[in-house]
Amino acid sequence: MNKGSLFFPVCLAVVLSILAGCSTMSRTEKQLAKVDSFDAPDIPSPGAVPPVRPTDSGLEYSRDVIVVSYDIEIGKDPLKKAIRKYGASIIYDYRIGNAIAVRIPDPRKMEEAIVYFEKVKGVLQVSRDRINYLDRRVSLDLL
Repeated sequence: MNKGSLFFPVCLAVVLSILAGCSTMSRTEKQLAKVDSFDAPDIPSPGAVPPVRPTDSGLEYSRDVIVVSYDIEIGKDPLKKAIRKYGASIIYDYRIGNAIAVRIPDPRKMEEAIVYFEKVKGVLQVSRDRINYLDRRVSLDLL
Protein backbone atom coordinates (compact mmCIF):
# COMPACT_ATOMS: atom_id res chain seq x y z
CA MET A 1 0.00 0.00 0.00
CA ASN A 2 1.29 3.45 -0.77
CA LYS A 3 1.06 6.70 1.19
CA GLY A 4 -1.64 8.17 -1.07
CA SER A 5 -4.09 5.36 -0.41
CA LEU A 6 -3.77 5.77 3.41
CA PHE A 7 -4.08 9.56 3.42
CA PHE A 8 -7.84 9.73 2.69
CA PRO A 9 -9.00 7.18 5.32
CA VAL A 10 -6.77 8.74 8.00
CA CYS A 11 -8.03 12.26 7.21
CA LEU A 12 -11.62 11.01 7.21
CA ALA A 13 -11.12 9.37 10.62
CA VAL A 14 -9.59 12.57 12.06
CA VAL A 15 -12.43 14.74 10.72
CA LEU A 16 -15.09 12.35 12.03
CA SER A 17 -13.51 12.20 15.47
CA ILE A 18 -13.37 16.01 15.62
CA LEU A 19 -16.99 16.30 14.53
CA ALA A 20 -18.07 13.69 17.08
CA GLY A 21 -16.57 15.82 19.86
CA CYS A 22 -18.20 19.01 18.61
CA SER A 23 -21.84 19.87 19.02
CA THR A 24 -24.10 22.73 18.03
CA MET A 25 -25.46 22.79 21.60
CA SER A 26 -23.56 24.77 24.20
CA ARG A 27 -22.71 23.24 27.55
CA THR A 28 -25.49 25.24 29.22
CA GLU A 29 -28.02 24.07 26.65
CA LYS A 30 -27.00 20.46 27.28
CA GLN A 31 -27.45 20.94 31.04
CA LEU A 32 -30.85 22.55 30.53
CA ALA A 33 -31.91 19.73 28.20
CA LYS A 34 -31.00 17.24 30.92
CA VAL A 35 -32.96 19.17 33.57
CA ASP A 36 -35.96 19.65 31.28
CA SER A 37 -36.29 15.94 30.57
CA PHE A 38 -38.67 13.84 32.64
CA ASP A 39 -35.90 11.29 33.15
CA ALA A 40 -34.02 13.57 35.52
CA PRO A 41 -34.28 12.16 39.08
CA ASP A 42 -34.96 15.51 40.78
CA ILE A 43 -38.03 16.32 38.70
CA PRO A 44 -41.29 14.62 39.68
CA SER A 45 -43.17 12.73 37.03
CA PRO A 46 -46.34 14.32 35.63
CA GLY A 47 -49.16 14.04 38.15
CA ALA A 48 -46.85 13.58 41.13
CA VAL A 49 -46.97 16.07 43.98
CA PRO A 50 -43.93 18.37 43.80
CA PRO A 51 -41.67 18.42 46.85
CA VAL A 52 -41.95 21.25 49.36
CA ARG A 53 -39.18 23.75 48.89
CA PRO A 54 -37.04 24.35 51.98
CA THR A 55 -37.70 28.11 51.80
CA ASP A 56 -41.45 27.50 52.12
CA SER A 57 -41.14 25.46 55.29
CA GLY A 58 -39.82 28.16 57.63
CA LEU A 59 -41.78 31.32 56.94
CA GLU A 60 -40.96 34.27 59.12
CA TYR A 61 -43.33 37.15 59.69
CA SER A 62 -42.82 40.66 60.91
CA ARG A 63 -43.88 41.04 64.52
CA ASP A 64 -46.06 44.12 64.08
CA VAL A 65 -46.59 44.87 60.37
CA ILE A 66 -49.43 43.93 58.03
CA VAL A 67 -49.84 44.61 54.32
CA VAL A 68 -53.30 45.79 53.27
CA SER A 69 -54.31 45.64 49.59
CA TYR A 70 -57.11 47.94 48.47
CA ASP A 71 -59.38 48.37 45.45
CA ILE A 72 -58.03 51.11 43.19
CA GLU A 73 -61.54 52.22 42.18
CA ILE A 74 -62.55 52.88 45.79
CA GLY A 75 -59.15 54.31 46.65
CA LYS A 76 -57.10 54.39 49.82
CA ASP A 77 -58.89 57.20 51.67
CA PRO A 78 -61.22 54.88 53.65
CA LEU A 79 -58.19 52.73 54.53
CA LYS A 80 -56.12 55.71 55.68
CA LYS A 81 -59.02 56.88 57.83
CA ALA A 82 -59.29 53.40 59.41
CA ILE A 83 -55.52 53.35 60.05
CA ARG A 84 -55.71 56.65 61.95
CA LYS A 85 -58.80 55.49 63.87
CA TYR A 86 -57.08 52.25 64.89
CA GLY A 87 -54.01 54.14 66.10
CA ALA A 88 -51.72 52.41 63.60
CA SER A 89 -49.14 54.05 61.36
CA ILE A 90 -48.32 53.82 57.67
CA ILE A 91 -44.86 52.43 56.98
CA TYR A 92 -44.95 52.36 53.19
CA ASP A 93 -47.42 53.10 50.43
CA TYR A 94 -46.95 50.58 47.60
CA ARG A 95 -48.25 52.59 44.66
CA ILE A 96 -47.54 49.88 42.09
CA GLY A 97 -49.36 47.10 43.95
CA ASN A 98 -52.12 49.23 45.49
CA ALA A 99 -51.21 48.25 49.02
CA ILE A 100 -50.11 49.90 52.24
CA ALA A 101 -47.77 48.49 54.90
CA VAL A 102 -49.23 49.26 58.35
CA ARG A 103 -47.51 49.05 61.73
CA ILE A 104 -49.88 47.81 64.43
CA PRO A 105 -49.49 49.61 67.79
CA ASP A 106 -49.90 46.45 69.90
CA PRO A 107 -48.31 43.38 68.26
CA ARG A 108 -50.18 41.08 70.65
CA LYS A 109 -53.42 42.06 68.91
CA MET A 110 -52.26 41.16 65.40
CA GLU A 111 -55.20 38.85 64.65
CA GLU A 112 -57.65 41.46 65.92
CA ALA A 113 -56.06 44.07 63.64
CA ILE A 114 -56.31 41.76 60.62
CA VAL A 115 -60.03 41.21 61.26
CA TYR A 116 -60.54 44.97 61.75
CA PHE A 117 -58.85 45.97 58.48
CA GLU A 118 -60.58 43.21 56.48
CA LYS A 119 -63.90 44.95 57.22
CA VAL A 120 -62.79 48.36 55.88
CA LYS A 121 -64.51 49.48 52.68
CA GLY A 122 -62.35 48.80 49.61
CA VAL A 123 -59.92 46.42 51.30
CA LEU A 124 -59.23 43.38 49.16
CA GLN A 125 -56.74 41.48 51.32
CA VAL A 126 -54.91 41.76 54.61
CA SER A 127 -51.80 39.66 55.23
CA ARG A 128 -48.95 39.58 57.67
CA ASP A 129 -45.71 41.03 56.36
CA ARG A 130 -43.31 38.21 55.50
CA ILE A 131 -39.56 38.47 55.99
CA ASN A 132 -37.59 37.22 53.00
CA TYR A 133 -33.82 36.91 53.20
CA LEU A 134 -31.81 37.26 50.01
CA ASP A 135 -28.90 35.36 51.51
CA ARG A 136 -29.79 33.37 54.62
CA ARG A 137 -26.20 33.03 55.82
CA VAL A 138 -25.52 36.78 55.69
CA SER A 139 -28.83 37.76 57.27
CA LEU A 140 -28.29 35.42 60.23
CA ASP A 141 -24.84 36.94 60.78
CA LEU A 142 -26.42 40.38 60.99
CA LEU A 143 -28.93 39.40 63.68
